[in-house]
Amino acid sequence: MRFLSTGAAILLLVFSAGGLAAADKSTKDTVHWEIQGDLSEVCTCAVPCTCNFNEGPSPHHYCRSMFSLAIEKGHYGDLKLDGLHLAGVHGNKTKVWYIDASANPEQAGALRAIADHILKSEHIETAAITQKVGDTGNHLQIGEKGGFEADYVIGMDGKTPIVVENNSSWNIPRSIKGKTKYVRYKDQYGNKLDFKDSNSNEGKFDWTDTTGNYF
Repeated sequence: MRFLSTGAAILLLVFSAGGLAAADKSTKDTVHWEIQGDLSEVCTCAVPCTCNFNEGPSPHHYCRSMFSLAIEKGHYGDLKLDGLHLAGVHGNKTKVWYIDASANPEQAGALRAIADHILKSEHIETAAITQKVGDTGNHLQIGEKGGFEADYVIGMDGKTPIVVENNSSWNIPRSIKGKTKYVRYKDQYGNKLDFKDSNSNEGKFDWTDTTGNYF
């Protein structure tokens, strides 16, 4: 479907009387979208996260996570989303999505629709999102809420990161394993994350509105 026929619907997603509006299901289901890029993620599990291997969380009975999607190439209908980000937190109290503050109103509406399709959450906010993927580690900062930094776990050769293929928690073909240097996050909903030496995943994603499972 051409974006010109959906532009008005996307704009309706941007604001409502109560604040940021949730995506309308009928709109989501009629607009084809695709996003490709880098996924950076950390959680409270030890390295490697046992959830990645169809096991329960460890060493805790819970798994809290923070992640970001750097969209290298993407579109919602005919609307381009290249260079934008989505970030999310699954905290101890609730789930929160963050929409890239650099998105224009139409792009912000599209990102909200995509986020709502991927994972229903109680809250959607806007923030400056900085995601860095390097040769030795990854880093994420979500506005003033917090972020993380992790180093990749290096294998026996002393130089190449350990990679897990087809893990069971995140739909990325190859997951570089990492260990967090810090994870710090706090929001107005009661979520608070403060830990280190935990699991991190880094990998390429290629998701569409018809992808079976995202995570």
